[in-house]
Amino acid sequence: MRLWLKLLLSYLAIICATVLISIGGISGAQKVRDSFYKVNKEVIPHLLALKDLRYAGLRIVSSSMEYAFLTSVQPAGGEGKEDLEAKAEEARLLEDGRSTFTANLELCSKTLVHGTETMPKALESGGQDLLKESRNYIALVDARGSSSQLIAAKERFEQAERDFLQVVNEAHDREMADLNLHLAATLQNVSSAIVSAVVLSVVALTAALFLSVTVPYKISRRIGILKDAAAAVAAGKRDVVVPVTEHDEITAVSASFNTMVQRLRESEERLSSTNKYLDSIIATMPEALTVVSREGAILDVNRATEEVFGFARKDMVGRDFAGLFVDPNLGDDFIAAVLRQEGLVEREASLTTEDGRAIHVHLSATMLESSENRDRFLCLSHDITLRKQAEQEVHNLAYFDQLTGLANRTLFYDRCSQALARAKRYGEMFAILFFDLDHFKDVNDTLGHHAGDQLLQLVVQRFRTIIRASDTFARLGGDEFALLCCQVSGVDGVTKLAEKLLDLGKQPFEVENRQIYSGASIGIVLFPEDGGDIATLLKNGDLAMYAAKSAGGNRYQFFSKGLNQQALERVALEAALREALKNDRLTLHYQPQLELPGGRGLGMEALARWHDDTLGEVSPARFIPIAEQTGLIHELGAWVLREACVQCKRWHQKGYQVTVSVNVSIKQMMQEGFSEMVVGTLLEAGLEPKFLDLELTESMLMEKAAESVAMLRMFKSLGVQISIDDFGTGYSSLSYLKNFSVDRIKIDQSFVRDVTARDDAVGIIKAIVAIGHSMGLQVIAEGVESQEEQEKLLLCKCDQVQGYLHARPMPPPQAAAFLQDAFARAEAGAGKGENL
Repeated sequence: MRLWLKLLLSYLAIICATVLISIGGISGAQKVRDSFYKVNKEVIPHLLALKDLRYAGLRIVSSSMEYAFLTSVQPAGGEGKEDLEAKAEEARLLEDGRSTFTANLELCSKTLVHGTETMPKALESGGQDLLKESRNYIALVDARGSSSQLIAAKERFEQAERDFLQVVNEAHDREMADLNLHLAATLQNVSSAIVSAVVLSVVALTAALFLSVTVPYKISRRIGILKDAAAAVAAGKRDVVVPVTEHDEITAVSASFNTMVQRLRESEERLSSTNKYLDSIIATMPEALTVVSREGAILDVNRATEEVFGFARKDMVGRDFAGLFVDPNLGDDFIAAVLRQEGLVEREASLTTEDGRAIHVHLSATMLESSENRDRFLCLSHDITLRKQAEQEVHNLAYFDQLTGLANRTLFYDRCSQALARAKRYGEMFAILFFDLDHFKDVNDTLGHHAGDQLLQLVVQRFRTIIRASDTFARLGGDEFALLCCQVSGVDGVTKLAEKLLDLGKQPFEVENRQIYSGASIGIVLFPEDGGDIATLLKNGDLAMYAAKSAGGNRYQFFSKGLNQQALERVALEAALREALKNDRLTLHYQPQLELPGGRGLGMEALARWHDDTLGEVSPARFIPIAEQTGLIHELGAWVLREACVQCKRWHQKGYQVTVSVNVSIKQMMQEGFSEMVVGTLLEAGLEPKFLDLELTESMLMEKAAESVAMLRMFKSLGVQISIDDFGTGYSSLSYLKNFSVDRIKIDQSFVRDVTARDDAVGIIKAIVAIGHSMGLQVIAEGVESQEEQEKLLLCKCDQVQGYLHARPMPPPQAAAFLQDAFARAEAGAGKGENL
């Protein structure tokens, strides 16, 4: 049985005893109360009613006799006023007495009830007789009957009184008998209640006392056994077993105690095994473990400590731990921190080894003993020398250029921020020189990137010879460099430095046994004249550098407000171009491409034109480069291609089977999804691929030669024609030209202009035409403005021409009219030939 159930039963026994005593007492008290209630409810009211009835009867008798007496005693002079009043008062009292008697008689008839028996008939009859004889006697007195009549009436009245009193006495005796019976029953109930309460109390208290003694005793005895067992375990015994005999909480605790002792015994066995295991781990762990006293003496070390520091264990024990630090003062501070703090203390420090080397270690130390006996601490030493070296390498990667060893963009910006703060504080001036190498791309394209890297390294070595140690020389990316010069004296000093850099850049560099001539374009900004923050200075420096490069390179350029104005105009032009593309404000003009000889119309070149309400006519030479720089060329190129294809399809529907030429930039062609866009545009316009001619510049194809070959072959397989624009102005490779699978080459207009003035220009055109024809290509010359130029081209066997001689670029309606005339002339010429 569960312990709580045992205690509950003992408590329930006491409760039951109390309840039984209460029930017995309540039952006896209830019986006594019922007995008294019955006496008070029945017997006593009966006695009181009989008493009142008897009193009322005697009052009738008394009043009747008094009235008869007053009537019979008559004064000699007759009845006076007082006698009459006394007689009347007595008559009133008699009448009241009769009323009271009648009421009491009726009350007795209602009160004296025993079961189904009502008031005894003799009592009622005696009461009625008494009233009757009283009235008869009074009536005879009032009638002044004879003496004999009065005496007889009086005797009858008195006899009625005696009979009435006898009946009342009998009823009274009967009620008294009932009262005695009820009193005896009440006394009996009181006795029974007392006896029952005593018996129940004795029985209940005996049972409760037995349970309250027995249960705690057994519990206490078993708890004592458990306590003794716990004391034995605390004393170190592990073979203690507490007997388990019953099924309650103490038994559960005893079983748990036995399990605990068993597990404690197993844990000690495992602990002993673990200690041995830990000893072996400590002996073999790679972390250097050292036990140090609070005085700083080494008490013990593991094998790893010997390996890390190179000392034998016997040489380490007893040695001053702080003496291992490169700076012993740091060692003393570390020991003091460990002794002072409660938790783990971690530091990084440099310690010396047996051979005098300095190694970086991460130290983790904590006290071993309790707060009452803090006499030693444990220190783990982790060799982080390699990690420190790696961190230094990461730092170098984060802040230095790996090719040249110069500061990178991040470090340069940080140094610029420091220079700005110092200059603002002390009112100093500093300068930033931005420069990149001229023709560096040519070196990469012709000799390869390895040669380009060598050139950069040689440039840095040469420039470093004239740069102060306090200045920051940085490579920002590619062939772009920057030089931060702090505490400059003025513009003259910066100018001299820029001139020296330009002179050094002009001298040849030997790269892979070749003399490479390069130059530099330098942009210069000064603080505070050219900007009050780093962002502004860097922006203005870029503007100045690009201005120097745009001016031909190999020069320096100080920043000026005019450069900033040009940049603002460029930004405004970009915004206007975006708005124009968004609102479809650009138009396409078309310039015819004609066959030689004959002048038959072969195609139309689509040329974008832009008229802005604010800027007026904007030349393509202005907005096309901006579109390429900002990425708008993708959107612009897609629009031009779509409009040109749709217009070409309209001309076909009118019977003019011409080809439309569209200029494509390298950024467009290398854009992801460009080929899909071209195919989708052709399908949307319903134009056959053979009537689309994509014009790409020679230099653009060579910039991405390998990628261009794959892309052009794909277009060729679709049937799209390919033309090389501005041929002869770049540096084409004939082998690549063959691989490009092009259909036509376009002679640049610079050669056409010289064809009438220089004989060598004719030779160049003939060579280009010969190369094209030998490769099965058509040759077209652009920029033809005079009849003489066209005749020269005809002699050179050029296939097609394009230029102002025949037509300027014109909007679609005028272009349609031109095609109509051209085709009409071609048909007329064909008719004449047939007639001949």
